[in-house]
Amino acid sequence: MTTVVQWIEKAAPVAYGPLGLKPWEFGRLTFGEFYELAEGYHWRTRQEQIMTAGFVASIINTCTSRELKKPVTVDMLLGREPKEKQKVTQDEAKRAIKDLLSKVG
Repeated sequence: MTTVVQWIEKAAPVAYGPLGLKPWEFGRLTFGEFYELAEGYHWRTRQEQIMTAGFVASIINTCTSRELKKPVTVDMLLGREPKEKQKVTQDEAKRAIKDLLSKVG
């Protein structure tokens, strides 16, 4: 369990750095208000990343001198693109079924 002193030690760098709060402003906040401010900051940074990735993707897709296999997307740049499923060959699938049946009986 975190004590109030430990929480303040962890929260102070965020309050004075990214959130830009003054000591008296930080001291007057409740835990919930601080959490909401931090969530708002996190949301803004995510939106900035999405916007920047959109600009970069459009530059890559229009100004590249080589042919791309597929167009660069915002999700690709942010690492949110779903990973491709591993393709299983027929032999591997048959082997897996035989192993499963031998274990089950």
